[in-house]
Amino acid sequence: MSIEDKKNEVLDLLKKTNDSELIEEVYNLLHPDEAMEEISVLQLPEHLQQKINKAMEDYKTGNYITHDQMKQKVQQWLIN
Repeated sequence: MSIEDKKNEVLDLLKKTNDSELIEEVYNLLHPDEAMEEISVLQLPEHLQQKINKAMEDYKTGNYITHDQMKQKVQQWLIN
């Protein structure tokens, strides 16, 4: 099945569904910055709020490594 076919099938299924959780998940996948902003940290102690806010800023500015990049680093550490 081609990418275009898959895209059309996904769109058709989304149009037919009433599953609000599924729609929210898809929306969050397509808008990760908005999903990150919805996370409430106000119940946490101040020092943890600051760390989370710093991590979110790092994410927004691209100052992070992916899971695959981290796995490669770990493999390199284990080899050396």
